[in-house]
Amino acid sequence: MRRPLCTLLASFVLVTSLLEAQETKSQSSESRGAPAGDNTTAISLLQQSHDIGQQLPVPARLMNLLPRQAELASRLRPDLGREWANELLTLSSQAKGSLRTSAQNAAIGMLIRLDPDPGRGLAMLHGLSFEEPVPRWATSPPEMQLVNQLFQIVVQHDGASALPLLQQEAEHLGAQGHYPYAALGYAAMQATLKDWGSDNQRAIRVLQTVLDPAFARYSQNPHSYYDDFEFGTMLKVLAGGLPFDSVQPALRLLVKNLLATDTSKYQFEFEGYTSDGKIIRAHNAIDSTILFLETLVSRDPELVQELQSTRPELQTALEYTKAGPPRSASMGPPRPSTKSEQQTRKDAVSISFNDPEAAIAKAQQLPEDERASTMLDIARNIAGDYPERAAELIAEIQTGTAPMNDETSVNLISAQAFVAAAQNNKDRLRELLQHGFESANRIILEQQRTGEVHFFTGFGPLVQVGADNDADLTIPFIESLSPSYVKAQLLLTAASDLSMVTRVPLRFQQKQKIEKPAQ
Repeated sequence: MRRPLCTLLASFVLVTSLLEAQETKSQSSESRGAPAGDNTTAISLLQQSHDIGQQLPVPARLMNLLPRQAELASRLRPDLGREWANELLTLSSQAKGSLRTSAQNAAIGMLIRLDPDPGRGLAMLHGLSFEEPVPRWATSPPEMQLVNQLFQIVVQHDGASALPLLQQEAEHLGAQGHYPYAALGYAAMQATLKDWGSDNQRAIRVLQTVLDPAFARYSQNPHSYYDDFEFGTMLKVLAGGLPFDSVQPALRLLVKNLLATDTSKYQFEFEGYTSDGKIIRAHNAIDSTILFLETLVSRDPELVQELQSTRPELQTALEYTKAGPPRSASMGPPRPSTKSEQQTRKDAVSISFNDPEAAIAKAQQLPEDERASTMLDIARNIAGDYPERAAELIAEIQTGTAPMNDETSVNLISAQAFVAAAQNNKDRLRELLQHGFESANRIILEQQRTGEVHFFTGFGPLVQVGADNDADLTIPFIESLSPSYVKAQLLLTAASDLSMVTRVPLRFQQKQKIEKPAQ
């Protein structure tokens, strides 16, 4: 019998705690690569964010605060990152359901990455438990992300020679009901990276030794939709290196199995936007998964023709993808039904990254109050590439008849600030930030009076552009705010912007209770 997850977590905390002395003495290569002190301010802001977080309810911390704090800390100061990852692991025991699972997985993932010995991480796989039902939003068990991460680390350490061991570990996991097809596929591609261009045939042989037994297992064993999705992801990955005729039989069996999916039991939707602004949607698990695998399916014209004739709802979507795969796409559980105006707004903002004029035309269909806010979102999105066009949109909104209060002022100013930043007009940007922060401060003071501090339209982007371009003005403003969830998020974002690692995007919720689980 495998150890329960709580035993696994306790042992992982013990192992990683013993490693702290070793890593404090010898910092990771990413820390050594930067001059000492470069991230002093970022770490200070991050610590302030963490201190505020400790005063907040557990769900608020677990949902999207402590995991992000620990992740950034792990890249700036591995010892602090390990400490906070262990804190996240401990705190997760106070949550339930998908919130607990996601927090545990995030913590274990960081601890795996911070452990210099991949062998210890592999040993932990034997303790993974799949007793919790797969969350309705997931196309495979969330633990598969940990398996994928660990397989990648092992292959980076040992190369292709590690693949037989990983296949054994995959069998152990498969015995629990979830075979990690995708993780094996990614590991195989990682193992062959150095061969492409110098010994392609060797790379192909390595990939084939992974695909053949996986295909045999998939063909001969009972499977659920989650197995179909995992196997499809593996095929999508391996098809990047294998000749298509090696993958085609497996693809056709996969599609046959997908077509038998119980769409009342597995409910997913797909949404994507093409490079020319067309919208691709599917509203059931079968069509959504086929569109997710479109880059692979499209290589089989006979299969495409069959799908178009038997599933008319796929015909237009597959036609759209002939010019290339969607530039942005998402797949997840059905969203609550939205009013047509809300969908129009969402589409306009999404399309703006690829086709600004199509987005503007769509936004013009909205009522005046919705139109102005949507146009400002579009202006912010396009300012980097088309600052003059963004400025025109903002000017049109300013001539409107809608009354101007502090909230609409902050939204307008934040869009103007994006344009000023894109044009490198530092004096104008500072002036806008000062006015915007003054208005935002009045709003926050009123929120404090009523007892509910939350993000409001335009505030997050305003602070984001300020942290990116004028930290000397923005950081004192953030630090002057009273402790709250909002301040913790802003400090975290500023710390990320000032650090030497990839910037963590600001995640904020507009007038939403922080206790509400993320969907």
